[in-house]
Amino acid sequence: MKAEAQDETDLLATLARKNAVLRAINRIFHEALGATSEEALGRLCLAVAEDVTGATFSFMAELTEGRDQIHDLAISDRAWALFHQTWPGLGPQGVPTHFDLHGLYGRVINDNASLIANDASAHPDAIGVPHGHPPLSSFLGVPLHRQGELIGLIALGNRPGGFRDVDRMAAEELAPAIVQALYSKRAELALRESEDIRRVSMELVPAILWRADHAGRNVMSNGQWSELTGQSERAAADWGWLDRVHPADRDKVEAAFRHSYATAEPMEQQMRIRCRGGVHRWFLMRLVAVSDQQSADTHWFGAATDVHVVRQLEERQRRLVAELQHRVRNILTVVRSVFSRTVEAGGAMEDVSDHFRGRLDALARTQAIVTQTASGHVDLENLIRDELLSIGVADGAALALSGPDVPLPPRAAEAIGLAVHELAMNAVKFGALKVPGAVLEIDWSCDVDGDGTQHVRLAWIEKGVPAVPISPSRQGFGTELICEALPYQYGADTHLAFVGGGVRCTITMPLLEEGSLF
Repeated sequence: MKAEAQDETDLLATLARKNAVLRAINRIFHEALGATSEEALGRLCLAVAEDVTGATFSFMAELTEGRDQIHDLAISDRAWALFHQTWPGLGPQGVPTHFDLHGLYGRVINDNASLIANDASAHPDAIGVPHGHPPLSSFLGVPLHRQGELIGLIALGNRPGGFRDVDRMAAEELAPAIVQALYSKRAELALRESEDIRRVSMELVPAILWRADHAGRNVMSNGQWSELTGQSERAAADWGWLDRVHPADRDKVEAAFRHSYATAEPMEQQMRIRCRGGVHRWFLMRLVAVSDQQSADTHWFGAATDVHVVRQLEERQRRLVAELQHRVRNILTVVRSVFSRTVEAGGAMEDVSDHFRGRLDALARTQAIVTQTASGHVDLENLIRDELLSIGVADGAALALSGPDVPLPPRAAEAIGLAVHELAMNAVKFGALKVPGAVLEIDWSCDVDGDGTQHVRLAWIEKGVPAVPISPSRQGFGTELICEALPYQYGADTHLAFVGGGVRCTITMPLLEEGSLF
């Protein structure tokens, strides 16, 4: 009868232990859902193990990859409380790492077996406790396994009265649940991190990204479409996004998308999208099909990249090329005209060559100034000064320049530049820039006539040059350019006179943008 009573007592004790372990396992899996980190889950598991075994404190550690050290995964809240009782004033501590395999926990790992040491300091493997660690009177260590491989241990300390076999068995039964909960939490956190990284990566990408099913319905997007267009995801679904495509592009775009969905062929299409505020911008849309080998489903992944600036640059490049071709034709026409009129003026071949070279240089100086600005306009004062400097004339008592800033269109600059060159060469050879004491006054102004057309008026006045009895007997290139070419080709009003004191010339020319008159 006594043996039967003892057996019944042991059975009840075993049932009570197993029920306690089951309740502990349920608690771990229930509360693990709210754990925000691996270390928080570890503290929960340790609290449950302490409740089941009656331990005062505990820690959980994992073998390193080299299997020669351990990292603490968690230290129980009760252990931290004891630590702070011993060391008041110290803030929260991080779990330590890189422990060598020695002492009592090292014996658990090396033997891959549970260990009870109720007189911990007298155990052959005892090495004492680290600085600040609570005194250790009793120790229970249980190895942790995953898929048959040793991965770490749970160490519990200081159960009042020492640890018993029933405590060891409870901890061993609890260990697989702890390992399962730990690795499930790791997988959950890794998945969450990868999802966060994917989401953040998609948000950081400046392009619009989306995934669609075989019917063209958006399954997922990175939110850039709504940010760009102001259209909600719900409104954009089921082809509603076409409402934001420019009406002139809409039919072509829809046909291209539907063709890609029907054939699984890649698509690349440029289109204009209406942004917030009603402004349209050019986007390059790309669409590719990706098949899932396991489910045989096909999804389409798309990206839309803003190419508006690129389109503008390409259009500007086309305009610049066309303008360059136009200017090249114009300058060649001018060069041919200068050449023919220089030759027709006659004279020695050396003189003809010098005159032609000088006029080409004048054209070249004007072209150099044209290319220095994005608009191609030439400042009138800079043009005049460059021509005078080319013949060695700078500011001084013999030269007076005055006038406002006047930007000349390229062809007007070519014509006025040639006229100034001819007047300057004449002044160097015969006029105010040759005669000591003579003065050259150049002034200009800008006016707008009744129909809104802007005109520049340039006056070239020489003073102090000995009187010339009559005008030159032969009309040269400069006279023909000023008196005939400028009025005929550019609508200018010109006057040129050889009078006592020097040459007097006025040129009034309309300033119209390229393509209207010039």
